[in-house]
Amino acid sequence: MKKLLSYIIVLSSLWAVAQESIPNKTEMCTLLKKMIENDQKHRNGKILKDGKFGRKSTYPKHVIDSVWVLQRKLDVENTEKLLQLTEKYGWLSDASVQCQNLDIWLIFRHSDKQYYQKISALIEKEHDAKRLNSFQYKLIKDHVTGKY
Repeated sequence: MKKLLSYIIVLSSLWAVAQESIPNKTEMCTLLKKMIENDQKHRNGKILKDGKFGRKSTYPKHVIDSVWVLQRKLDVENTEKLLQLTEKYGWLSDASVQCQNLDIWLIFRHSDKQYYQKISALIEKEHDAKRLNSFQYKLIKDHVTGKY
């Protein structure tokens, strides 16, 4: 009976961390690259970059605020999509997708507070399963715990 119980526990723990395989890595790479592009779309744009690094922006506050509204909308879309994809496939690393320089962790790093609890639980699971490396885990964890 103990052996059967042990066997069931092992199988259920393996099932809990098992993820679906990515059906088309080329399409996934394209999707993730587009998400990263959207993550940086306005952050790297002229208006938001204008006032960085101690310089006073030449744009009025209402213009800057309106651009941040657009960026935050993209951040919400990206966060929700990455949560779905990660729950389905596990952490989407360069190696698992066969796609170089993804920097997909930036999406969770730029997420809104409403997602912190869900992201925190998910990255714990992915880090424990060795799908999320410690460096990216710490960068995301610092953000969702307010340590950044």
